[in-house]
Amino acid sequence: MSDIVLDLDVGNSYTKWRADKQRGRVVTGELPKLEQSVVRVRVSAVAHSEHQLSRQIQATYSVQPEFAKTSQVLSGVRNGYEDITQLGVDRWLALVAAWQRVKNDLILFDLGTAMTADYVRADGNHLGGYIVPGLNAMKNELGQRTRDVQVRESDSSFLRSETPATSTVDAVNFGLERVQLGWLKSCIDVGTQNFGNTPTLILTGGDLAVNELCQLFHFQYCPDLVLEGLVIALP
Repeated sequence: MSDIVLDLDVGNSYTKWRADKQRGRVVTGELPKLEQSVVRVRVSAVAHSEHQLSRQIQATYSVQPEFAKTSQVLSGVRNGYEDITQLGVDRWLALVAAWQRVKNDLILFDLGTAMTADYVRADGNHLGGYIVPGLNAMKNELGQRTRDVQVRESDSSFLRSETPATSTVDAVNFGLERVQLGWLKSCIDVGTQNFGNTPTLILTGGDLAVNELCQLFHFQYCPDLVLEGLVIALP
């Protein structure tokens, strides 16, 4: 077997990985088990100790990892943050990769532990974005702060019904999904106003309702944008 390059998108909850034609996801804190030897490891990591992660990668693959960093300019995209260090490297890599795909006015939505929206003009200027808690984060917070509210997964989806919920479980799930819908619609309205036209809408992340959301909003779904951005940042 030939040697491979391993790309890691280390998120708050899960680590997505890609190596040659293999790909997968492990709980953050773990690393994928590979049969081939690894000659290079490229990493996007948020909210994790780079030193500790570097030691773990070296111990597992005997390779010194390369960590991507947020920069002022990358591959035609200009960072819109006043302090570029405040923009997470995962958001930066994803929005650069998204712009490379379409080179059009775009809004990139990432639905994960946090929900983020980023706006990039066709000329590559990043305008900034928004961050709010993801569905699971909101659900967990509600469960911790309320005694009688039942917070668990529902077997149904409000997207297939316009009737109000008739159980506490559905009320929580349907309600939070409507919060997400309202936020998405509001962010799209902001983009339309700023761009003066209808931007390309791109979705990434691990939200469970991806297919339904794509149908509602005509998103282009690109699940591996951070990994694509790693290749651009660390060719």
